[in-house]
Parts: sequence; C-alpha cells; structure tokens
Amino acid sequence: MARKALDVWLYGVHVARLSEPRRFRLRLEFTEEALDTFGEGSRVLSLALPISRKPIQDRDGTLQVSAFIEGLLPEGNLRRHIATEAGVPVNDTMTLLERLGAECAGAVQILVEGAKPGAGQVRRLTKQEVDSLIADLPTYHLPEGTTPQASLAGIQDKVLLVALPNGEWGWPEAGAASTHIIKPEPLGGAVKNLIQTEDWSLRVARGAGINAAESRLERFGEREAIVVVRYDRGADGDRLHQEDFCQALGLDPAAKYESTSEGTRLGSRLRRIARAAAPRALDPDGFRLALLQAITFNVVIGNADAHSKNYSMMIGRDGSVSLTPIYDVAPVMYLHPAFKGTGHVINGKTSIDRINVDDLTAEAASWGMGERRARAAVRSFMGRIYSSVERVALPPGAESVKPNLDQMWTQRSWPTVSLKSGDSD
Repeated sequence: MARKALDVWLYGVHVARLSEPRRFRLRLEFTEEALDTFGEGSRVLSLALPISRKPIQDRDGTLQVSAFIEGLLPEGNLRRHIATEAGVPVNDTMTLLERLGAECAGAVQILVEGAKPGAGQVRRLTKQEVDSLIADLPTYHLPEGTTPQASLAGIQDKVLLVALPNGEWGWPEAGAASTHIIKPEPLGGAVKNLIQTEDWSLRVARGAGINAAESRLERFGEREAIVVVRYDRGADGDRLHQEDFCQALGLDPAAKYESTSEGTRLGSRLRRIARAAAPRALDPDGFRLALLQAITFNVVIGNADAHSKNYSMMIGRDGSVSLTPIYDVAPVMYLHPAFKGTGHVINGKTSIDRINVDDLTAEAASWGMGERRARAAVRSFMGRIYSSVERVALPPGAESVKPNLDQMWTQRSWPTVSLKSGDSD
C-alpha cells in the first residue's frame, strides 16, 4: 500500500509533494505554485534539486532526493528515540518527517498533506525542566506532555529551544521556530573540553573578523553546555533557508567525509561547491574568499571534524547563495593528536598536519581564484587568526591547546603576523 505523500513548504510557499513510490526511494513533484513563484530551473530549495516540471525521483545510484531529505533529519540517539516512540524502524524517513518536518534546518517545512504552516506555539519550561533535559542527554527525558518537535542534523546530542524575552526557555510546538541549539559536554568522549573549546574557537574566529555563529557557555544544573544562536532564524523568528554541502552535492549524510579517491575521480568537493555556488552568489569573488577563509580557519585551528555537513550555504528567495557563519568547530587535533583529518580533500591531502600555505593556495586556484591573490589571502587570514588566538583566553583544562597549536604552526611554517591591509582584501 502506497504511503501518504507529504507537502514541502519553503518560505511559506507550497513548493512540492514528497512521496515514497518505492521503499527507500523518494520522489519530489514540484507544484505550479513553485513554478509561478520561483520559476523553472530555480535552485532555491537546493543546488542539487532545481525546480522542474518533471518530478525528481531517486534511482539506483542517484539518491539526490533522499540525500536532501535525510540531511534534514537527526542522526544517532534522537533519531532512535523518535523511531522508538513512533514504533517504526529508524530508517522510516516518511514517519520521522511527519513528526519533525514542521521545524527543520533552513526555511523548509514538511507537513502532512493538506496542512499549512503556522506560527505554532511555545510552551514555557521551568528551570528544573530545562536542567533535567540537558543533564539527561544522551537519554531524551522530555518534559512531561511534550514530544520532539524540531529536527537538526548531526550525531552530537543536542536540543533545540526558544529563548523567551524574560530569559527563560521554551519548547517549540506545532511548527514554532526554535532559536537556539544547546549541546552539553559529551559524556565519556575521547576528547575532553570539546564544547568549551568550541566556544573558544568561535570567539577566536569572531575576533579575527570571520563570520562565525554566536555562542556562549551556560551551566544547566551540574552540566555545562554550549548555547549557539541559530543563524538560520531572523531576529523576529522568521526562517532563513540554508543547506549543507552534502545536500548541495546530492550526497547522503553518511558520506560526509571526503576521500582522496573521490577527490581524484570527481575533483575536490570544495572545488565542486565553489564552481556551482559562486556564480549564484551576489558577490562571486566574495563567496570564494569566504570559503577560503573558512577552510583556512578550520585547518589552522585544528578542527578535525570539518566535513561536508559542517559547512553550509544560505539560499535567498531569489536563489542567491552565500556562505553561512562558521559553526561546529573545535581544536580537536590540539586536544587529541589522533584526530587530524581535514574532512575535505585540500589539494589532494586529507591530514591537517600536512597542509601548508601552498596547498590552500592551490586548492583555491582550482576554484578559479588567481594564485597570487589566493596566497596573499591565506597568509592574511592566518595572521589574523593567530593574533586572535593570542588575545582569546582558553578555558580551564584546555591550556595544552596553545603549545600544541604553536608547535604545529612552526612545523607547517604558517605565518603568525598579519600582512598589511590591502594585500589580500
């Protein structure tokens, strides 16, 4: 028996019907409203899913619809929790979407057929409810009478809440837009001080003039967590659309780490993203510079988890793209030397301790940047980042990051003094 279709909404426009004509094979059929509003060929939903008169359907070897949809759903404990509550397998995507699709990343909402987006409602939580919710993760002991209402991809345990004007927290229901991501320190993880140094890294980035997510550390009962402001929500709570690099390239979330064989066969993912996205940016050169800046930051800060789900793009109603603020970044390599992968292929390399200025320059040149300008930009970015590292104090317990960072900086001959303004910008 055929499963019921779901309605896909974007920026309040009913853009498509999502169905599952075959098990584990999704189909996206765009509406006349999508054609009227955005036009045929528009990639306002995803760079990998242009609006068309013909439906887009998963086929063996090409699961581009599933890649986008799976990128909206959580992984790990939350996914298992929701599937268990629904009495379905964890790979029952359509049922999970029925429960979570009203509040996803970006401006997309997926609702049961016939339903329309609404403002939803926010249930105020007591301090005890919030503290218990955060303290119990990775077990989801939700406040009494609530069910998971919001979805955000990723393996790390987190909750999505609404910041209320009086400083309290609220639980989003019926499609209400969450405003903040709260991630506690993982229990028993191999890397200690992960969320504390994530907050430090984001402050370093902002101190270097790099667009980065706003964050702070906050204690919930006996447990500390990083509180991150959602960049895909406006000041008045409106939804702003975004997609990660896996979605933009039509890749399953499980393929978030790029291999050298893929890079050799298809060209690096960064090159493919830059070539596809920069021409759609209002400032193509600015997009390439922002991407190079983000890649450089993740390399020199030692972020060994900078995979294709930890980079994203904003997509405006007009289809224009821009790079999102940096997020999910921590100096993992300087906390635990076993973790040193770049996540993406950079000039044929995938290990941070092998990347130098020449590699970053050559990678950017493959996107279409001039080599001289790319090199000056990399050196300038590195100088600004190092200066910010010197100014931003490390959290207690993570003091070893600085000497490890200094050692790597020396080994790789990364510049520590910013060039004069104008050399790269």
